[in-house]
Amino acid sequence: MKALIVSDNHGDQKILKDIQDQFAKQVDVLIHCGDSELPNDSTEMTHFQAVKGNNDWGLNYPPQLTLTVKDVKFLVVHGDRDRVNYSLTPLMLKAQSLGVQVVCYGHTHQLAVSMDAGTLFINPGSISLPLGEYSRIGGTFAIVGITKKQFVVDYYNRNCSPISELHFEFNRS
Repeated sequence: MKALIVSDNHGDQKILKDIQDQFAKQVDVLIHCGDSELPNDSTEMTHFQAVKGNNDWGLNYPPQLTLTVKDVKFLVVHGDRDRVNYSLTPLMLKAQSLGVQVVCYGHTHQLAVSMDAGTLFINPGSISLPLGEYSRIGGTFAIVGITKKQFVVDYYNRNCSPISELHFEFNRS
């Protein structure tokens, strides 16, 4: 199964449309980790499983979402309420209590991926306002391929092209 994960487009409608046009039929789920700044009934957001970010004022998204897609359980949060700028420990504890295999979060505008105790933690970075080491790319999103044995994570740029240096494989235990 494949999941496309994006976050922090901050009102940039065109990029979400471009991503959907390119990948919607190639993945099993589209996940948005918040700060879309777009109504959930907007054309650009209707196909995303999305949560509310700290800039989504007055929008009707849940603060967190758990969903199961093809026997893989996801937790989706923005991250501001889970203090992801400081530590992933609150998310790790939440993931353990919910029994999820993949945790998707945003908020920091910096891409990140790690594996802890059999759970994949992934931040796709900001598609529109990136920060940190990979900000030179100009925005990123991720596609995660999941098999019984492995998580395969590939990051893409705003042109929907894969970034070869940002390919990661993790064995599932």
